[in-house]
Amino acid sequence: MRRSEERILTTHAGSLARSPELSALLIRQDHGKPVDPAALDAAVRARTRHVVARQLESGIDIGGDGEQARAGYSTYPAQRMSGFGGSSTRNDLLDFEKFPLYAEAYREA
Repeated sequence: MRRSEERILTTHAGSLARSPELSALLIRQDHGKPVDPAALDAAVRARTRHVVARQLESGIDIGGDGEQARAGYSTYPAQRMSGFGGSSTRNDLLDFEKFPLYAEAYREA
């Protein structure tokens, strides 16, 4: 573990922007559509290297993966654990109204 007695070390937590290619793959996977596992793995690794490098460049002491391998925090557990199922009806996300290009990509996947 890194430590410092001269200054407070900085870290990052949470999601960082994904590339359009990685986003498309993650959305397809999230929708239960077929995704080439090797292509997804390569895209996740490349984007993770990118976000970690940018964190280091910006002075972050303890970087993270920026959630690159996950489409969203609410759908990820079902891919990793059993016991999730059923369906839910809900209104569109406000993000769809604010970011129509994202909504279009999400619905096309």
